[in-house]
Amino acid sequence: MLAVLLCAAAALLAGGWFGGYRASKGQALAATAVREMAPPGSGERILIFAPHPDDEVLGCGGLIQQAIARGAEVHVALMTNGDGSELSLVFGERELSRKPSAFIDLGRARQQETISALETLGLPANHIYFLGYPNNGLVALWRTDHWLRSSPYRSSYTRASSSPYERSLTLDAPYSGEQVLADVTALLEQLTPTSVYVTHPQDIHPDHWATCAFVSYGLATLAARDPAPWLRQTQLYGYLIHWPRFPSPRRLKPQLPLMPPNDIVAPRNAWLQLPLSTKETQRKLAAVRIYRSQLPNLDRLLLDFVRANELFAALAPREVQRKDAILWVDEDSRRRNLHGADIIELLLQVQRDLAVSAELTRSPKKLGKGAYVSLDLRSWDAAGQPAIASVTIARGADPKGVVVADGECRSLPVAVRSLGSGRVTITGLTVPAGARQHQHWFVTCWGSVRDRVTDPAVVARLVSDPTVPD
Repeated sequence: MLAVLLCAAAALLAGGWFGGYRASKGQALAATAVREMAPPGSGERILIFAPHPDDEVLGCGGLIQQAIARGAEVHVALMTNGDGSELSLVFGERELSRKPSAFIDLGRARQQETISALETLGLPANHIYFLGYPNNGLVALWRTDHWLRSSPYRSSYTRASSSPYERSLTLDAPYSGEQVLADVTALLEQLTPTSVYVTHPQDIHPDHWATCAFVSYGLATLAARDPAPWLRQTQLYGYLIHWPRFPSPRRLKPQLPLMPPNDIVAPRNAWLQLPLSTKETQRKLAAVRIYRSQLPNLDRLLLDFVRANELFAALAPREVQRKDAILWVDEDSRRRNLHGADIIELLLQVQRDLAVSAELTRSPKKLGKGAYVSLDLRSWDAAGQPAIASVTIARGADPKGVVVADGECRSLPVAVRSLGSGRVTITGLTVPAGARQHQHWFVTCWGSVRDRVTDPAVVARLVSDPTVPD
């Protein structure tokens, strides 16, 4: 039975769940939007965050080789050990019938595959960090339900609520967003990277965009405290793995370039390509093939990323200041369909009374049954600790709001006004106490179909107008 499921999953993957397709007229890749990236040099310190074992090689295998060859210092951090089968995503996020111990064994095997693959690229094992968080669970940790250590998430695969792995950055790390942020910021402070690479914020795999959200918020958290000189110079780059019709064509073509899909390209989203030599491409292919736990069932996905270059997006924060409000438009993303509703634009206003109004606009239809949109606004309290205000809007249901601040959760009264055709205005979302002194806000927005979070987070760092009185 398992063999049948594996074959069916492979067919689905090859057919397009992860983006497989044959390029048709009007879907050509936009080569003109890509600029060449300078290779890393001596003295640079590079930190790569990957959601699962193999993502670091798929997105950055050539970059790692070039950086090491030129004298740069490279470190890799794995957010999860990939202990939940990727096939569960194909089958509606239902887990396959396996014992928790089998998933833990899979996590250990993927850890070892990562060490071997990165050693093939020249990276020593002591530059690899396993954080040990739950596969397909990072979004749950990002949200307020499991943000605090006192309310940890339980993996549906391993049945663990803390890391069961001996090889973890924090032993027995509780499955909470608070702990993830602590590990991310600790790594950043320890390694003081000159550049950070993370999965792209529009990557449609929930673990991937949640990884970007944690890393971006970690950098913003350090900046909100007493920022060290190294932090002001740190550059953030994104690499894309999961997106419809990407890469193209869907097969092993090491002589072809990897180019961004048209529907995620925009002028302000600066795409950069790093050319690879034939030798570097061959070594990357050898590293990819070490992930035997994922092959051959996912080879149509993994081998597609062995190309003549690697692709990165410069993730500079989007900051727009206005006299009484902040306007931020998600102009560089193609919002995925939310059961009939496409959320394209977000208008966020920080008013003089420090309440927040948000408008989700340009939705051609009302939210479909089972779909919801979540918005959270994050800042920091007086001590520089995270302060989070979160609201969820669903069709036919009262909005739910939660505040996480000062180490506790409490309900947040909000008001939602429907404007028709899927347009909704949220009012009464109060900024957490202590946030006003920081003048910086960090917002994410996503949606879902039924219980599966499918829409990638919109991650932006917002700066309030200094004329707003304290």
